[in-house]
Formats: sequence, C-alpha cells, structure tokens
Amino acid sequence: TSGGAPAVMGEDTVAELRVPDVDDAVKRVRALDVAGDDGERTDLAPADEEAAGNTGTIDGVGDVKARAVALIDDDRLLQAARLLRAHDVHVPIIDPRDAADVKLNAFIPKAAVMEELIESLKADPRRPGTEWIVQCEHSGRRDVSIYYRMDEETQTKLTARIESPIRKDMLVPFLSVLNESELYKSWLPNWTMPRLRVRRSDKLSQTGRCSQVVLVTVDLPWPFSSRECVLDAWGVDDIDASGDICVLVDSVNPGASMRCGGVVPDVDESGVVRIDFTGGFLFRKLPDGWDAKRDAARAALSWFGTASGAGVDTESAGLSTGGTSAPGRASFDSDSVRSADDADAGGGDGTRPCDDRILVSVQMYMDPKLAYVPTSLLNFVIRTVMYTMWCMLLRVAEKVRDGKSEPHRASIAAKAGELYDWVRERTGAMLARIFAPLPVGTA
Repeated sequence: TSGGAPAVMGEDTVAELRVPDVDDAVKRVRALDVAGDDGERTDLAPADEEAAGNTGTIDGVGDVKARAVALIDDDRLLQAARLLRAHDVHVPIIDPRDAADVKLNAFIPKAAVMEELIESLKADPRRPGTEWIVQCEHSGRRDVSIYYRMDEETQTKLTARIESPIRKDMLVPFLSVLNESELYKSWLPNWTMPRLRVRRSDKLSQTGRCSQVVLVTVDLPWPFSSRECVLDAWGVDDIDASGDICVLVDSVNPGASMRCGGVVPDVDESGVVRIDFTGGFLFRKLPDGWDAKRDAARAALSWFGTASGAGVDTESAGLSTGGTSAPGRASFDSDSVRSADDADAGGGDGTRPCDDRILVSVQMYMDPKLAYVPTSLLNFVIRTVMYTMWCMLLRVAEKVRDGKSEPHRASIAAKAGELYDWVRERTGAMLARIFAPLPVGTA
C-alpha cells in the first residue's frame, strides 16, 4: 500500500512468479520419447530435424540461414547451430554477404562453447580419470556439491563446479535472481575478515529477452588491488530439443563490440585489474540415482566422523550481505542462510526429498591475473566464498518465491509482458516434459 509498509504478497501480487501447473501442462505437451532399451527414459530429445528447428521444407542455403537467424532471435542458439550443421552450412562464413551472415558469424561460435560447457556439466565429476577435486558433496541441508581444479602450470587459475537440486517452484525465482543483475550488490555476501566484497554491479546493455552485459567490481584483501570483470551473459532455451535451459557467461575485453552496438568500456578506476571469466548455468532433469549417491556420500562422511553439513558454519565468518558489518562479525548466523523449506528439499534431517526437483549446476573458470595466490586466500575462496555465495543465491530465490523480496517483485512485475510471461510459458513446457508420466510399461 502507498505510504506504508509493503503488504503481504497475495495471489494477485505473486502471479508473475507462478509456474503453470505441471499436470495441466502435461496434457498439452506432444508425445515424449519412448524409453530406451534399458527401460530408462531417454534425455528428452526429439528427432534430430525437429531439434534443429527444421519443421518444414528447406529451400536452399538462404532459407537455412534465415531459419537459423530466427532461432537465434528466439533465444534458441543451440538449435540454430544444429540446423546449420544438419545442412552443411559452415560458420564462420568466410565472405559474409548480408546481415544474416554477419549475425551467424557473431553468434554461432558461442554455441560450440556452450555445448562444451553442457557436456562438462553433464559428466560425472567422480568418473575415472577426472581432474576434479571434491570440496564437498551433498553438503548442508540444501544438498550442495562443490568441485574444483587448479591450473597445473600457474596454480592461480581456478575452475569450479557447483550443483544443487531445487524444487520446481524455485525455477522461475532462481532465473529471476540471475537475470536481475542490477540487484546483485544488494544480496551478494561481503566479508570483513578477510576483506572481500562486491562493490559494483552495473548492467551495461540488454539485448533481447535473455542476453545482457554486466560489469562487476570486487574488492580483495590487502595487498591485492580490486578485480573487475565485464560479463556477457547469453540465455538459451533448449527445452524443445533437450529439455534444458542454459546460460553462458563469458568475459569481454575493453573495446569489444557489444550486441547493442556500444563498446565495452575501459577500466575507469586506477589500480583496478580486469580479469578473465568463462562459465555458465545449466538447468535440467535431476539425474537418476541422485539420492542414492547423496546418501552414500553422507554415509561415508559419517563413517569418517565428518558432519554432513560440512561448510555450513563457515557462512557466518566475518560476513555481511549487501552492506557492512563490524570487523570479524556477521550480520546473520549460518542458520539464517537456511529456510524452513530446506527440510522439504531433502537434507540433513533425514527426510526423503520430494519428487519435484530439477538440477541446477554452474561451472566457472577464473583467471585473477595474479602471479601468486596465497594458500590462505585460495582456501578461503574454495571453502567459504563459493559455498556461501551459492547458498545466498538459493536463499534469495526462496525469498522471491515466497514474495519476501520487494525489489525483485517490483522488477519482475515491471518486466512481466516483455520477459517473465515468456519465462513462465517456457519453464512450464520444460517442467511438463520433465515430470510427464513415463510411457506405460517403462516404469
């Protein structure tokens, strides 16, 4: 209400966050794939031609390119790349003749990067020969797993992978928290001991529904200077082909052209260093056997006398959120990072999880442009920062879902027609595919 505290969000105010009812959506979905020979459901991929966006007659290379551009404009970059491969149209086009050629040259190379990222995120980090080091597996009540590896030559470049199952009613809120980049600074955690904080998060450009360029500045402990990164984020709808939603995040250099027509600015503060970053998010069906692996991992930790919630207590060490706190003190304790709904998500209280979960994963490579990273700082980032930031992201998404984040609610409402109505429609289709009943005789 105007002039007073915000009213509790009711059905009319949180409508923009509601995911369509899965049971109703299932009735409208086309027939899904038949189960594989081993009786398990396949990866929800339709026939190759349909997956490539080829649902009609193709009339020459020009038609292929036009359809690929239309798929890109509809945020279906991976389908555009498949369509071009299916018709032997090679990119980059050596002698671009029109705007379509220029656009394909600018966008399609990103598809290969995204396909490589997805392949890595879908691979088992525990498979033989893997280079991943386990930081924690199925840790805490939110079931967080973190893996990392260091560049062997420099021992300064870090690659990390984090994943958690989330309930289906968290999908749209989670996507909204990622998309509302101008609000990052309001919720990303800051540390006072050692000093580590996100000082700036500015959106430089927005292109279409799902792509934006964001500048993020982070202050590091003395004696290191602040680090900064300009991130180009691409959201991709691959639901019709694989059932997945993907977001590719890649750093861009000063002077590079942005899709809006502008250029990436130079560093505007003395002593700030631009760094390299590549990564992305993947939202997909929770793999079969997830709970068995979780239970086995927790049993092993219990056997060796390690609590299943390892890492949780580190969240409060010298931590604040979106502001400042007294040195060495936290503005909230570790329990506040968990919500009452965590018990329903299947956690340390021994309850079995619901069957309405999907898996969200992120993988990120960072080159901090440091000649040497002290072991203490590296351990702090690996053991505390990554876990806490991930838990805070989940926590904010929960608040958005529950109508308890007014800044996000207002932004979502303002962008409903141009973005979030479409997000609800597409995530509804994704959830319908994932949670559709198995064909008779395959359960």
